[in-house]
Amino acid sequence: MRLTSSFAVFRFDPGEQELARPRWLAREHKLAEAEDEYRKALGRNPDLYAGWQELFELLRRSRRYHDALDVAEAASRHWGDDAAMPHTLRGAALVDLGRIGDGVTALQRAIELDDALALAWHEYGYASYRAGHHGQALLALDRAFALEPHTDTLMLRGRILRDGGRYDAAEVAFQGAMQTSDHDVPRHEAEREIDATRRAAAL
Repeated sequence: MRLTSSFAVFRFDPGEQELARPRWLAREHKLAEAEDEYRKALGRNPDLYAGWQELFELLRRSRRYHDALDVAEAASRHWGDDAAMPHTLRGAALVDLGRIGDGVTALQRAIELDDALALAWHEYGYASYRAGHHGQALLALDRAFALEPHTDTLMLRGRILRDGGRYDAAEVAFQGAMQTSDHDVPRHEAEREIDATRRAAAL
């Protein structure tokens, strides 16, 4: 999943002050402590929209997909069935669990509810990629990037293009990710992908 908060730890939104500590802990790779603080923050204030997404992403990056799905279901209970964000989280978790069809259905529902939610389009692009529908995946990622430019969307786009043998276009996507990132971690990841793409093209 792509979240700006993955790297933007210190926010200026006064409504998200309660997330400052779990974000810092997550960035310091103190994941158990970060999870505990996220859960405490959501317990105090379940209307912390970003908190649900960030806790989900924390669990997902740790490959705790069933726990991530539980968070998606809890978000759905709080926000209701007409909220796009919980459907997006549920769809992402189901795809990670290998339930691609169910995940795609949940993500399509999210887009029906809010077709301006970039995260839903990004995850739909990833689900389409996992399903082998590369053209559909690229269209969804283009939509996601138009709504909310994000390094992770460019990175995923580059990988899909490289898998399809479109090495020049893939390198352009990775170069864009490298140049637009303000943080060392994604920049170095993009550099590695560029090297991998050039090696694949040489073969």
